[in-house]
Formats: sequence, structure tokens, C-alpha cells
Amino acid sequence: MVRRYEEPVDVQARDESLAAFIWRGRLYAVRHVVDRWTERRSWWHDPVGAPRVGERVVWRVEATAGRLAGTGIYDIGRDTDAEASRPTWTLLRVQD
Repeated sequence: MVRRYEEPVDVQARDESLAAFIWRGRLYAVRHVVDRWTERRSWWHDPVGAPRVGERVVWRVEATAGRLAGTGIYDIGRDTDAEASRPTWTLLRVQD
């Protein structure tokens, strides 16, 4: 089952690869990067007056929240906004 979230996350990245992320106050360790791609943003979902971002890079990763927790597949996106000094990361989808 796939769930959509569109929630902000804090990401720890090394050399253009995701190492971990924090979602809802919980640390998830990335075990494996499954895939990476670029997709067009759905600009009509953005709030009125928000800066328009045309594309985002998406990482599909296998991650776990601890030794006793199972692994899941997470899609994490980063907007490709050249004006932003710090990238905006978003948890897009979770697959169980």
C-alpha cells in the first residue's frame, strides 16, 4: 500500500546520497537507495503567492527507524530551486 504525505523532513546527505532523515521526530537510517529521478512539480497544488518550482529530484530509499522496526520504502523529494540557500526536503510517499 502506498500513502501520500507531502510533509517536510530533515535530511542528512553525504555526497549526493541520502544517509538518514527525521520524520515526525523519529530518525530513519537509509539502508539502500533504490532509485533516483527528476519529476515535474504539480504547481497547481502550491499555495497562492508561493514561489513556483518547476522540478524536484526524488530519491526512493529503503529505510528503517531502528533495529527492531521493519524497513519501508520512502520517496523523498528535494525542490530544485536555484534561489534557495538551503534545499527544501519533503516526504512524498511511503510504501509498506
